[in-house]
Amino acid sequence: MPPPQSPLFERLASMIAWLVARLAGGTEQGLNHPRRDALIARLRRLASRLGAIADTPPPPRAMRPLEPGFVPTHRFRSLSDAPPSPGRPRLPGAWCWLAQILPPVAAARAELEEMLRAPTMQAGLAADPRLGRILRPLAWMLGVDRALLPAARRRRRVILVPGGPAQAAAAAAVYAAGRAKGTSAADLIALCCDPPPNRRDRRPVWRGASAPLVGEGAA
Repeated sequence: MPPPQSPLFERLASMIAWLVARLAGGTEQGLNHPRRDALIARLRRLASRLGAIADTPPPPRAMRPLEPGFVPTHRFRSLSDAPPSPGRPRLPGAWCWLAQILPPVAAARAELEEMLRAPTMQAGLAADPRLGRILRPLAWMLGVDRALLPAARRRRRVILVPGGPAQAAAAAAVYAAGRAKGTSAADLIALCCDPPPNRRDRRPVWRGASAPLVGEGAA
């Protein structure tokens, strides 16, 4: 039996297909070819994610862990502020950027705003947070009224650890030991981490405990 919010999925899938067809029909004025291809690829990924969740029930809600995750950097090229690869052009990140470049997509923006105002959409968003994770990037690029967007759930903080899985596990153990002594997460990050490496990446970088961790009773 299809989920009760299936008409919402169908309308969103039709909207994404319309945007893809509009872009794939030719190079639109003001949108260069590499960026157009990157946008089409992103829209198709959103459509794929939408299709993947359309026929599956929403997962049970669970609180995200408050403690950070430790991610090894052995697969990263560098922690420096390196320019993006020329083969994979970056899409703009400003609100309403696609509607400013391609004014005809204003029709999709109006339709999406109408959908977001409908009680059925609000009920669907409340029942399945996965839908909001697909809607937010689409609504952002179209310039949908931000008051209508579903609130993002709090994300787990990530700390980068130079090295591989063993180094990440060791950093997590040091962090856990500090927390067990009563040290706050903010104090541990200040004691053991360097600031984020660049403006695009806000994740602190683990350097290890250079001083004894704060003891019991730390705030």
